[in-house]
Amino acid sequence: MRHLVVVPMARLNRASLRALAYAASLGQPTLAVHLAPEEREADRFREQWEAWGDHVRLETVVSPYRAVIGPLAHYLEALHACRADLVLTVIVPEVVLRHRWYRPLHSQVEQRLRRALRRLPGVVVTSVPVHLPE
Repeated sequence: MRHLVVVPMARLNRASLRALAYAASLGQPTLAVHLAPEEREADRFREQWEAWGDHVRLETVVSPYRAVIGPLAHYLEALHACRADLVLTVIVPEVVLRHRWYRPLHSQVEQRLRRALRRLPGVVVTSVPVHLPE
């Protein structure tokens, strides 16, 4: 059984960097995956990634219409299909808000992503809590 840690990334921010740090602490090969709506955005993210330091391998997936969950699930299924003995650990940052009334202001993509990925064979989903200051 082989392991690969996958960190989906929308942008380089505190939450995604914390997820990457946790992934690195696991001591397994790590892959960052950025989903971009168009190639120009993917190029821009690659430039930011290289400026940040390019410490982890980055894959970019162009996904029109800003779809995230379906294209990421398809990408992970393709990875797993290539290597049946591969266990994918997907690290999803979870933004923790101090007050409940702030929750509607934040996207619920993380929760939907976790629910969708749990259904995939060979995929383990781990949440990394990130506490935001007020």
